[in-house]
Amino acid sequence: MSAPGSPSRFFRVRIGTLTRTAAVVLAAVVVLVAPSDALAARSVPKGFFGMNWDQEVTYRTSPATRSTQWGKMAASGAESARAIFWWKDAQPKKDGPTDYRATDALVTLAAEHGLELIPVVIAAPRWARTGDKPFSPPNRGAYAKYLVKLVERYGVDGKFWKKHTSIPKRPILALQIWNEPTLQYQWTIPSSKDWAVGYGKLLCKSHSAVKDADHRVRVVMAGLPNASSGDLDHLYAKGHVHGCFDVGAIHPYTVHKGGVLTLVKRYRAVMKKHGDADKKLWVTELGLPASKGKTSDTSSLQTDDAGMAQFLKDSYNDLMNNRVKLRVDHVFFYTWASVYKGWIFKWTGLFRYDRDHKNDLFEEKPAYQTYVDLAQSAEGCTKTTTGTCAR
Repeated sequence: MSAPGSPSRFFRVRIGTLTRTAAVVLAAVVVLVAPSDALAARSVPKGFFGMNWDQEVTYRTSPATRSTQWGKMAASGAESARAIFWWKDAQPKKDGPTDYRATDALVTLAAEHGLELIPVVIAAPRWARTGDKPFSPPNRGAYAKYLVKLVERYGVDGKFWKKHTSIPKRPILALQIWNEPTLQYQWTIPSSKDWAVGYGKLLCKSHSAVKDADHRVRVVMAGLPNASSGDLDHLYAKGHVHGCFDVGAIHPYTVHKGGVLTLVKRYRAVMKKHGDADKKLWVTELGLPASKGKTSDTSSLQTDDAGMAQFLKDSYNDLMNNRVKLRVDHVFFYTWASVYKGWIFKWTGLFRYDRDHKNDLFEEKPAYQTYVDLAQSAEGCTKTTTGTCAR
């Protein structure tokens, strides 16, 4: 956070027209991607094709729209979804009750549509910050306790599943600890301090707490962008993180052809150097802003709509062809929908999202069909809105 296809299309979702019951029924029967005549056997592990659910579409849309979009996401071939769990909203008061409404909604959406949910837990409430900004490093003990609450509610033996027996049980089995701590706006500390020291302590504290709560839940390191391999080496040296995570994570943003594969190989080499060759590596953000020539931003990390589609195709193919050697089994595209205005990373969606007074509007971008085609081929079938193979 970041070849021409079919013509762009708009579709509208009327707010309030679907009840939850109707939405679930529709999700069970509607196939949003037409099946092809013949498909090869599955060639990637379950969850390899992932998607980020982020930005304005997550909070401006109605519940009916969100259900429709998660159904379409599942039908596109996405089998895993990465979404933000805002700690600051869940526990605004130190001694107050925990508000699970937002996280319950995300867990429900993922379960109803057959998606593996990967929460990235960020943003400390005021009472648990070490600084005055939402992305100031959190109090480690308080953060770890919140993670344990999530495990106890949404894990294999979670209270949520016992209370909501009508929802398909899809427990949370992985938690990502923060996001991009190498960036000052994501890990807000004085320039004189070393990000790796504080983040390393948070990761180790979190790993210990989560494993004590349920050893089956995997702890995913925060995704590292930019000079990711060098930063990872530094994190091992100063953060002492060996033994403190189950899955490494990278955000390989690059415009260079083959650049994603190069960055992932470098990251994997650092993991091997520090004795973690056996651990999985996830690409928790992968994308390229289609903002070239559309904003005043001079960043070289920009392309156009056709370039985004080609980047997606090349990058996924590179990672699929090397996934076994690199131990990569989840790749999350960034992102499902964005507003295509302002900051370049708001030009990264497979759909352009907008809203008028009565409707949520979604314009399909060329990269969407590229994603569908790749997922359909690699998974060996077309999907329904509940994530099952169409018959």
